[in-house]
Amino acid sequence: MKSLSLFLFLLLQVLWVKAELINIGIFADYSIQEFKFNARAGAYTIFTEKGRLKEITPEHIITVSYVDTQIEITDSGKKLGSFSKVSFIGTGWYNHFKISLKSPIQKESRYDDNLKIQLTNKGLQLINNIDLDNYIAGVVEAEVGRKPVEEYHKLQAIICRTYALANLKKHFADGYNLCDRVHCQAYHGKTFYDQISKASQSTRGMVIVDSDINLITAAFHSNCGGETVKSGNVWSKNLYYLDEVIDTFCIKTSNANWEKTIPKEKWVNYVVAKAPKVQKGDLKKDFYPERRHLKYMDEGGIPVEDIRYDWKLRSTYFSVINNGDNVLLKGRGYGHGVGLCQQGAMEMARLGFSYSDILHKYYKGVHLINLSALEFFRED
Repeated sequence: MKSLSLFLFLLLQVLWVKAELINIGIFADYSIQEFKFNARAGAYTIFTEKGRLKEITPEHIITVSYVDTQIEITDSGKKLGSFSKVSFIGTGWYNHFKISLKSPIQKESRYDDNLKIQLTNKGLQLINNIDLDNYIAGVVEAEVGRKPVEEYHKLQAIICRTYALANLKKHFADGYNLCDRVHCQAYHGKTFYDQISKASQSTRGMVIVDSDINLITAAFHSNCGGETVKSGNVWSKNLYYLDEVIDTFCIKTSNANWEKTIPKEKWVNYVVAKAPKVQKGDLKKDFYPERRHLKYMDEGGIPVEDIRYDWKLRSTYFSVINNGDNVLLKGRGYGHGVGLCQQGAMEMARLGFSYSDILHKYYKGVHLINLSALEFFRED
């Protein structure tokens, strides 16, 4: 019999998915002083802590300002009041809106569904209260763009949905679930590309779980250079499904190879300072690993993660070749190398592999489930 904790986990997930809404902090890096709100489709009602304030349509352009630690609402020059909480809630069957930041000035952005505004000690915090799959569609476009084939967009939607559900409390202290920055998931607002929207909707509710039916850490990166790396070699924890994978699909793509030239004197001084046990004479030898290494110069050497950080390299998968007064770092891949290789997966999708085949190549021993299928996981 499945454990009670498993049942409760899935029940909570199903109930949450049915609720469908997620809160995303947008323009999270800015202290917003003023912006304009314009409904672009559907209709909206403005709610405050005092109740319903006003119904608006696309003809209205509402100015929202931070004035005397309050949220001031103005419609066509007429002040509607100052409040501590404001929400723009869509009332049509399909709603999206435009935001134009005036202080600081930013290019206009469009978002699906609803907008909530909360006060901070420096200005306004905007929160996009949005249907999960509308959010996922926006993330997919921000993360990978429109070029990949439809099967890859489906794959990325499942990965992004898994990440979102696994990290709902990441910004709990800030009053929302996730932000729009890369350290959560890149999110630039609404997508207008039908293929991406369809990919999100056609995989609705689908997530990746491990053997204990927990949402996985759905790590991905741009290019592995031909071999992914164990999670424990990059982060503090080994996860069985984030293991080494040989990948021949990415090795001829745009981010498969890179080079960096460093003056030899600087390189030698760096290595001697970081790894005193390494002999200068050893540095005359080329370092040319056929597979990924954890350290440069092995015993007593420098962790390749440190070298990547110190020299701002694209990856930790590189050779070091003596080249006159310089050393040449010839690298492979782009990113941390853990989990799914995006360019390899895109090539697999282009060649006709299904998103399920691709997922199981990069995430070992995982399961693809739809959270609405709760009965499947129940046992008498």
